Amino acid sequence: MARATENDYEKEFVEGLVFVGLSFEGAGMSEVYSAIEDECQKLDLTARRVDENVGAGLVIDEIEDLIEDAEFVVFDLTYERPNVYYELGYARGVGNEPLDILLVAHKGTTVHFDIAPYRVQFYESTEQLRGLVARNLAGMIEQTRDE
Repeated sequence: MARATENDYEKEFVEGLVFVGLSFEGAGMSEVYSAIEDECQKLDLTARRVDENVGAGLVIDEIEDLIEDAEFVVFDLTYERPNVYYELGYARGVGNEPLDILLVAHKGTTVHFDIAPYRVQFYESTEQLRGLVARNLAGMIEQTRDE
């Protein structure tokens, strides 16, 4: 059986939707999400994370649906949460390419072996994170959208 490659998938998405995967626990993570959400809004993007969904849906299905629907995905690897690594792997598996994915982490975060080869943007403050998100997402939009 032939191995699937990134080019075997046709990614269909909701333009402007950004899935954000990050730890819900840990110091400063609500501020991290607020910063990402604010910078997305400035670029006419809508940031979403699964805990914003209403009702009693099956969480893993909702995560997978959001990842599949998102034009871009942002993962904060701070606190090295297994769920965030799973979500990143799922995003790659369903056809997200490097220009669809932004990886960030607070400076000092250990990036595990299988993620270490990827470009991770490290930040020391929420303001620095805002700049990273704004600059990277603007570049991702410019390079991936046909205008």
